[in-house]
Amino acid sequence: MHALPVRTVFGLDFVASDGVTAVADALDAEADRREPGWRCVVTPNVDHLVRYQRFPLEAEVAASATTVLPDGMPIVWASRLLGDPLPARLTGSDLFAEMWPRWTAERTPVVVVAATDDVAAGLASQHPGAAMLVPPLFDESDDESIANLAKAIEDESSRVDARFVVIGVSMPKHHRLAARLERMWSGIDRPTPTVMLLGASAEMHLGA
Repeated sequence: MHALPVRTVFGLDFVASDGVTAVADALDAEADRREPGWRCVVTPNVDHLVRYQRFPLEAEVAASATTVLPDGMPIVWASRLLGDPLPARLTGSDLFAEMWPRWTAERTPVVVVAATDDVAAGLASQHPGAAMLVPPLFDESDDESIANLAKAIEDESSRVDARFVVIGVSMPKHHRLAARLERMWSGIDRPTPTVMLLGASAEMHLGA
């Protein structure tokens, strides 16, 4: 696990960094070590924290995540009131904007679950070696669709020997996918990619 400093707020260990560059450096170094074990990045905002009180599976995904970014400014404000301040808001979109050019330049093997064909095409034009998956529309309660997509992620990750999987579908779908992947990869004695739950970060990067 990376050695980024953390502050505990609302029961989660949020990364306490003044910018995403240090986070990107740590995630890249961690992926390069190619060690077995579940690695997941979540980026909660206040709406997510509220959902965690109502939906145990989503809360479990956040609790098992190895990197938790304070994506909502109210989380930073709360940390200050609680006397253990986080230095800055760290958004998933900023992290993606930091990491994607690195992956493109270094031809890092990545799997991206894109929300639309346009997003997939835009990213593929920048990083032709990345594997793109565009799932059909599905409801977060559709277990069969989630299982099928998780299997497709597993297959593409194995095919390209992915270092990262970026899941660019909305909350709570990406949490439910992460829960499925964690169950699939739990106890596997081989390296698995870092799963990053980044929502619409790719669309923001592309200016969509």
